[in-house]
Amino acid sequence: MPTLFGLHRLKLAALLLAANAALLLHLGAGDLKPMGDWVWLDILGEGGSALLCLVWLGLVLKSRPAGRVTNFLALGLGLVFLSWWVDALDEFILLPDSISWDHWLESAPMPLGLVLLTLGIYHWHREQLAISAQMEKRERLFREHRMFDKLTPLGDADYLRLQLEH
Repeated sequence: MPTLFGLHRLKLAALLLAANAALLLHLGAGDLKPMGDWVWLDILGEGGSALLCLVWLGLVLKSRPAGRVTNFLALGLGLVFLSWWVDALDEFILLPDSISWDHWLESAPMPLGLVLLTLGIYHWHREQLAISAQMEKRERLFREHRMFDKLTPLGDADYLRLQLEH
């Protein structure tokens, strides 16, 4: 199956540009903290959250075609990632007290991203209900993707056995 990841190059490029812009803003306005001032628990928590969000985004983009639902999910996850990314940057870069834009850059994308992610999940749910209605007769109330043959759209022997038992 051809990968769907290539359909989303612009989304990934936009996120890369936004993340780099945030990094450059922080580096331009602040100074790197000495390693002794780093709080490792915060770095693991905030950086790990950002990394996991990026993994989720990659999984969504790799498995979904372009469209409204994918756009909501990708934009929502992208904004959540950006918020956690900026939060992680604070652990490495000390900004002067006179700068207030960093709080906006860290906090504003999160609620907007969560709203968009929620919209995406809602529309994905409706999409799944429509797909499930189409698949209902074929699956007979049992779905397990690991029991389907990768080459054909048929279930394997275990899937057939389970269908015959029900």
